Amino acid sequence: MKKLWIVPAVLLILAIVICLIDIGAVKDAQNNAAENHEPTAIRNDTRSATPAHQNQSQPDARLARLPDGHVEYKPSLAVSRALHTTTSPEEALPLVQQLLGHYRFAYKENPVGVENFEITEQLLGKNPKKIVFIALDSEALRGNELIDQWGTPYFFHAQSGQHMDIRSAGPDQKLWTPDDVSTAEN
Repeated sequence: MKKLWIVPAVLLILAIVICLIDIGAVKDAQNNAAENHEPTAIRNDTRSATPAHQNQSQPDARLARLPDGHVEYKPSLAVSRALHTTTSPEEALPLVQQLLGHYRFAYKENPVGVENFEITEQLLGKNPKKIVFIALDSEALRGNELIDQWGTPYFFHAQSGQHMDIRSAGPDQKLWTPDDVSTAEN
């Protein structure tokens, strides 16, 4: 009966030893990690490398930060300016699809909205990252709506988070008539 205290004492000593071994292993891992991440100029090897403070990534040349906090995405701005310089509405719809593709690239989904102005406002920078996808001087922009060659707002219909049908009313400027041009038909 007097020797029962030995078992808990041995277990306690064993637990302390295991903890000390774990602490030593963690410290060794931290030291190894610190050695691998120190600036190359301090390493004792003969490799030529740039100092750590110069390894920072360069700003993306496709982006331009505006004073108001918005960011312009230059490739998309060029596409928006080209919308009205195309010769036919059949050529314009793929450009509108491309604008939406740029938005999908940034946000992993289509802009959300029922009306043209809701979609267009998001492309104009009213989105979480404040990215501007449509140039304010684009001839395809009237107010806060994206318009076709005849001055009629495009009709957007989201099929899913990744696919959006776009419809131009055509020369008669009336939707759902035979002269409409649509990506759903392509």
